Amino acid sequence: MAGLLVALLSSCATYSDWVSEMEYEIADGNTEGALDSLEKHLDNNRDQVLYLLNRAMLLRIDGQLDASNSVFEKAKALIENLTIISVSEQGAALSINEMMRSYTGEFYERVLLHVYAALNYLELGKPQEARVEALQLDALLNEFAKKGFYEDGFARYIGGIIYETLHEWDDALIDYRKAYQAYLKYPESYHMNVPEQLKYDLLRMTRYLGLQDEYEQYRNQWEIPADRPINIEPDRGEVVFLLHSGLAPLKYSKNISVVTSDGELVTISMPYYATREPYVTSAIVRDAERSVTAEMFENINAVALYTLDQQKPKFITRAIARALLKHQATETASDKNDTLGIIVNIAGVLSERADTRSWSTLPNRVYLARLPLGEGRHDIRVELRDSSNAVVITREYSFNLKRNDKYFISLHWIDDGDLVSLTSNPDRQERRH
Repeated sequence: MAGLLVALLSSCATYSDWVSEMEYEIADGNTEGALDSLEKHLDNNRDQVLYLLNRAMLLRIDGQLDASNSVFEKAKALIENLTIISVSEQGAALSINEMMRSYTGEFYERVLLHVYAALNYLELGKPQEARVEALQLDALLNEFAKKGFYEDGFARYIGGIIYETLHEWDDALIDYRKAYQAYLKYPESYHMNVPEQLKYDLLRMTRYLGLQDEYEQYRNQWEIPADRPINIEPDRGEVVFLLHSGLAPLKYSKNISVVTSDGELVTISMPYYATREPYVTSAIVRDAERSVTAEMFENINAVALYTLDQQKPKFITRAIARALLKHQATETASDKNDTLGIIVNIAGVLSERADTRSWSTLPNRVYLARLPLGEGRHDIRVELRDSSNAVVITREYSFNLKRNDKYFISLHWIDDGDLVSLTSNPDRQERRH
């Protein structure tokens, strides 16, 4: 019985209990400190996938792109191995709590794993390796579609960019079409419209490939003025800028009382997200002649909330079954010894915690802009703006571009205002990364 109590009570700690420590370090720009915090807290074998996903993202934020992808590969392999959960984990999850299962990631997290691995490769100038990620993404998205999950428009769009970088125009158009259809089908709670950039890319690619009927259909559907020029030179140089703003919502646990089908009142624990609006909500990319405003291509906050909402019926059913098992265990122990019954009851109550694990180092939202550029050296400026359209900070980038080149820039922006635990403390000194 002592061993059982240890197992029950040790399962009480949750991911959200310590993660703010890591987030403080990220907001400070102290990636090494954030990695140390991750190492210190995520030492449970059941949390290895979560550890790898967070480590890979922290390495990416730190600019260690090759190292980041090495960790992403480990995460992929481990997720594959953990797809079939062991019988012992199933039993522990049913009798203790959901955190006794090995974490394998939510569907959108598994999709974004490939997206960020692909972006790492694109930023490293390795489009062929990014193409492998695009193929794996296609297989994964098709698998999830069969299970009733929504397509991911951003993932499909990145696939289109990868194929376009490799001059595989037909495949690029296919993924752009899939991205467009995905955005059209998003639930209202995603708060996402079809990005104007995607519309332009569909016009550009259909015209270049001679698909005049489809081209005209798009122009009429979107009411594109006839005099608006559409650059059909697909192999022009350009800079592709991505802003990864804020942090994904953080999951917590709360207790609620429900009545079972037998009329018994039980207390169960359910997960919920603490949402956080990103401090930086737009970006403008400028060169000497023109500027373009980055558009939101992914609202990870909204996707996470929707995913959890769809899972609630399943969580409630499992939690009620678990509560009834614990109640039975308490009665059995009480029949043997009153004190033992009290101990088992307390342990059962304390161990009832929802699974609060999530890939929290993902950004809250992703914005993207594409700026066509000619051959040669370029100096561009990026202005980050807050919700009032005030400039938060500017960043400058210099690079050389060949005629067929695409130059990829990613900026992860995490501010004190992005952290849930800091929103109630307006006097805390602002720190930015």
